[in-house]
Order: sequence, then structure tokens, then C-alpha cells
Amino acid sequence: MGGGAVTVSRREVTPAFCFKEKNMKPALLFPICIIFECLASICAEDCHDCGVEFHRSYIVDGQPGFVSCPLCYWLDFNGEVNYNFTWSKNGSTAHVTTERHARVYQDGRMLKFIPARLEDSGYYQCVVWNSTNCFKKLAEVIVFQNDNGLCYNKSIMYLQSDPVGTSGKMVCADLSDYVDKNSVQVRWYKECKPLDTSRSKFTAIGFDLTIENMTKDDEGNYTCEVTYAYDEKLYNISRAIGWTVNVYRKRKPAVIIFPKNNSIEVELGCQVSLVCSALYSAADFTLSWNVNDMFAKDYYNSSRIVTGMPIHRTLEDGTSLMTVHLNISEVKKEDYENKFACVLQTSNGLATEFLFIKHPAPNFQGGLIAIFVALALVIVIAVLTYKVFRVDIILWHRQSCFYHHSIKEDGKTYDAYVMFPKSGNTNSIYPVDTFVLKVLPEVLERQCGYRLFILGRDELPGEAIADVVDKTMNECRRLIIILAGINSRDNFFENVFEQQIALYDALVSNKVKAILIELEKTMDYKNMPESIKYIKQKQGVIRWKGNFTDSSLLPYTRFWKNVRYRMPPAKGLSTQTLLSNSIPPSESHTIKDA
Repeated sequence: MGGGAVTVSRREVTPAFCFKEKNMKPALLFPICIIFECLASICAEDCHDCGVEFHRSYIVDGQPGFVSCPLCYWLDFNGEVNYNFTWSKNGSTAHVTTERHARVYQDGRMLKFIPARLEDSGYYQCVVWNSTNCFKKLAEVIVFQNDNGLCYNKSIMYLQSDPVGTSGKMVCADLSDYVDKNSVQVRWYKECKPLDTSRSKFTAIGFDLTIENMTKDDEGNYTCEVTYAYDEKLYNISRAIGWTVNVYRKRKPAVIIFPKNNSIEVELGCQVSLVCSALYSAADFTLSWNVNDMFAKDYYNSSRIVTGMPIHRTLEDGTSLMTVHLNISEVKKEDYENKFACVLQTSNGLATEFLFIKHPAPNFQGGLIAIFVALALVIVIAVLTYKVFRVDIILWHRQSCFYHHSIKEDGKTYDAYVMFPKSGNTNSIYPVDTFVLKVLPEVLERQCGYRLFILGRDELPGEAIADVVDKTMNECRRLIIILAGINSRDNFFENVFEQQIALYDALVSNKVKAILIELEKTMDYKNMPESIKYIKQKQGVIRWKGNFTDSSLLPYTRFWKNVRYRMPPAKGLSTQTLLSNSIPPSESHTIKDA
């Protein structure tokens, strides 16, 4: 609760009356008593202890607060009996002063704090006595501070509420002892911000604030504040109110949510549990299973079909769900013809939803899954096979009759231009001239039907090398570059014109595709031109691993398959021709170095 003297109930119960004699009439309780202060102290020792007051008094730190003697709630003080009040703080023998200028003083039955301080919190004893009777009771006073940065304390406030859509009245309570209700000016705040009470939605009269047509937006923490004048000083007294706008859900009639005139598939002889479910707000209905317009238990009268007990469950939105199961231990033929009904009976009548048991449709799911799994395996195997045997597959396809018929003329004269370093410029373990002038022609030309242009073998006498290279490159489909041990970068090729023109066509003009062949097991590319490095990075290389023997001259070895794979298709050369050309001579021999 807010400031001032505010009372809050305790949990323990205090007796309504605590007189020594139960049959005494209230009007005869207090005859004329001795009014001396010392006599009050003596009498207090023999006072009847009425325990601790059920209500606590809360006061905001720094605000005035009045605490009324708790015995005044049930003693009859009608002016006909003399009585005396004495206040003291629990544990102290000194009485609270009656001097009005003191910050804490006694004013008759009232204990006043002007203003209250945190150290004032504690239990205060009120003694009511006269010459024949004496009663005492403890009252707890709690002085609290507001939350940091707020004008209220969230844990100490009045709690009020009203339904949404109505006109609610908020009361600034327990202020009648401080100000006059008819002339008071109450200041209202919401979340510590001034509330505009001039709007038609709000009406402030006396201690009351009326809110028209309340919505959830009107919910929150309100504070009311008045000004109290004492000894020419002005004090503020506030009350904090936690306002709740309640939204009451209308009770919806019960409704069946399952089944909805549908069917389920069950195989003959299987066990099944039929579900009947309904949503409801009030439990003024019954839910049951019928079979062919009869109660299920009466229709079957057998342990094969049993109706389960209703199951209740509360959902997140506050509504409730009731479910009734019809358990069939073994489905028989007659069950496929019966009409199962979920019946909801309310005060408004009956609602029925049907459920039918059907034979299951043929299940092709297993076969479809097997087909898709097999298809996936075939695809995976095909992809892996192609990756592993790609070269063999492509070569086999090229040798087919259909592929040979589909080859179109491109006007080229040569299948490949062979570019190689001269033997004097290399330190290769395999003579370059032997490989170029004997091995390549033996396999690619004689056995595979390709036509190669080799500089130094095929040009006409007296022709300029630059013209020959330029002209021939335009007539070739591929560029074969033979790499061997190179002494230096400057003498990679004997003829720089040949290198420049050939590499220009392979890299810049993109007229021909390059094929790199290494004659060494390990090649050092540090002295190679950047163009050679680029071709190696982009297209890779083919490494010669054999010797110059008949077995290394067969076109079906891995080396020659890779070369043929990068070469264009050989025209007019069938598989049979290739097989006959690849048969080695009857006498095995070794090709001598050139």
C-alpha cells in the first residue's frame, strides 16, 4: 500500500473480545478511572494482553502517518465512560509524549508520525485502561521507501480490479483522518506520470477516480496524492494502487473436435482404439460412444469392445478437453459394416459425429522405397564408374560407328602440332628426338590414325620457320608440348618464334587446346615460362612412365589412353582397325635412340 498510516491484515486471528469477564456489558466496562500517569503504568502491569493486531500499518518514509489504537475497533467509546490511552514502543518503559510539537506523539487514541522515518518501524503497544479494567495490544508499524526511481513500492500497494468494458472506480483509501473529502484536491498519476483527469474517460470526485469503458491499456500502477498541512508545513501523503482489468472469457458450448464423420483403416484381426474428443468450458455435458444407435456396451455386451473412462485435460488457452476411448481388442468383419458414433449430450441437445472402420488400401510404399533406393544406388554407381573409367568410356564412345558418322569436317589438316625442345638443350634421361620422331608417330599416326605436324620433319625445305608455324597452327586441332629436363629458361625452345606463335594460339587466341607431356618423373618448373605453368595449372600434364619397348607402344596403355582422350577423335578409324594396328610385331624389339 501507499503512504500515510495504511493497514494490512495479518494471517493470525485475534479474538473479537478479550474481556476478563465474558458476560460484562460494554456500557458498564469503564467506570470513572484515575487519570494520573503513574497509575497507568501500575495498571499496565496487570493488563489483559490481547496479543498482536491483525493489521499492519504502512507509512512511506518522509510522509505523515496516523496509527489508531487497535482496541478501538471493538471497545464501545460513546462518550459515557471515561477512558485513557497510553502508547509506548515495544521494549521501552517510556511512554510516547503527548507534546504536539514532537515528531512522534500521542494524540488521544491516535499515534502520529509527522513525518515518519525508517527507524520508526517496529511494534507499538496501546494500553486502554480505567480504574477497574485494563487492556493492551501490540500494533506493528512499517515505514518503507519507494522503489528506486518510482513513486511507489511494488510490494506494498492496494490491489483493485474490475472487468474489461465496464466503468471502474479507483479509491484513494484511508485519507479521511488527514483531509476533508468534500474539499480535497487529489492528484492522480499512472506509472508516476501525471494523469489527465480532464478527459471524458476519467472523472475525479473526492477520493474516487472513475474510468469509463475500461480496456487492458488502463491496467497499471496508479498513485494518488494529497497535501496535508501541519504547523504551517505542507506534507504530501500518497497511496499506490495496482489496477487490474480482468478479461472474462465467455463460456463456449461443448463441441466435438474428433471424429468429424471420417474413417480409419484397420486390418482384420488387429487391435484399435477409437477416439472421441470434445472441447468444453463448463462440464454440463456427457460424452459417449454409440454403435448403430445403441450404447456400445449394450450393443456388443462383450469384453472384445470396452469403453474407457473419460480423460480430462486443460489446454493452454484455459479450455478443457475430454476424451473417451472405445477399445477394440480384435477387429472382425461385422465391424467394417457398423456405424460408430461419438455422441455429445448437452442441455441444448445432442451432437453426433460418425467414424467408420475400413479395410486398408494396398500399400505400395515399400516397393516405391525399394525402387528409389535401387535407382539412387544405380546413379551413385554410374557416377563413380564414370569418374573412374571416364577415359575408357569416352574412347569407347569415339570408336562407335554412330560417333564416327556424327563427326563433321572442320577444315583442319593436322590433328596436332608437336612442339619440343631440341636434344642439345635438355638433360632428359629419355632422348626427346627419339620420343618425338619415332614413338609419337608409331602410336598416334600409324596405330591410331592421327596426323601430326613435327617441325623439322614435315615442313618444306627453304620455308621460313615463322611462316610455317603460323600457317600450320591454323591447320591443327591440338598443340602437343613435350617437356624434358631444361637447362635454362632462355633455351627452352631453340626457336623462340615457334614458342611465341604456338603459345599465343593456345592461350590468347584459344584456337587449339594444349596437351603437356612430361618425359621426366620429376620436373622442375622454376625455369619454365609462365605460359607453360599456366597450361599445367589449368589442364594438367600427362607423364611418360614407360620405356621405349613394344609394350609401351600399345595404344591401350594408360599413358596413350590419356593422350588419345585429350586428342580429337581420329577420323575413319574403327575399333577393328585400331585393334589390328596395335598388335605388336612378331619379334619383340626395342626402339633405338635417334
